[in-house]
Amino acid sequence: MKNKSSEKKTWNKIAIASAAIVLIVAAISVMFIYVPFAEKNKSLRSDILRERDKNVLIGKIKALNKHLKVYDKRIPESGGVSWLLGEVSNIASKEKVEISSIKPGSPEDYNLYTKLFVIVDVFSSFNQLGKFIAMVESSEKILKIESVSMKRMDIDEGFDKGSGKFKAFDVRANIVISTVVSKE
Repeated sequence: MKNKSSEKKTWNKIAIASAAIVLIVAAISVMFIYVPFAEKNKSLRSDILRERDKNVLIGKIKALNKHLKVYDKRIPESGGVSWLLGEVSNIASKEKVEISSIKPGSPEDYNLYTKLFVIVDVFSSFNQLGKFIAMVESSEKILKIESVSMKRMDIDEGFDKGSGKFKAFDVRANIVISTVVSKE
């Protein structure tokens, strides 16, 4: 019986030693393989999220760039006030609006752009004035009506009903028109 009992003790010692070795190898594997891999995995995930955010931002920038190209075509290249005066005069002649005076305003400087103004005094019918304003606002180049003040001509003291040049409900308007031109 001693043989069986000593064999069992030997077998138990081998089993305990084997189990201890397996536990030690498992602990070492976890410490030196799994933990660094898990940390690397977290790092890779954060890198992936950062790259995804960068790609989304790049996509937004490209989309905005496409929109800017549309507006860049609408911004005149440093044509100056003479260009704006000519543009307003052409629109007025197309809409049969009589310009009594047109004078440049003082430009405003904005880094890469300059805002130009013209002050226009016109005589026209109310409908013609409306069409003129609509043509200015819908111009291929960006033009903006800054202000309009108008008065019926028959209310003025010097209005001559018999002259035939103007009708009773024609208007006299003072209009400030602006545009932005590129300095480049």
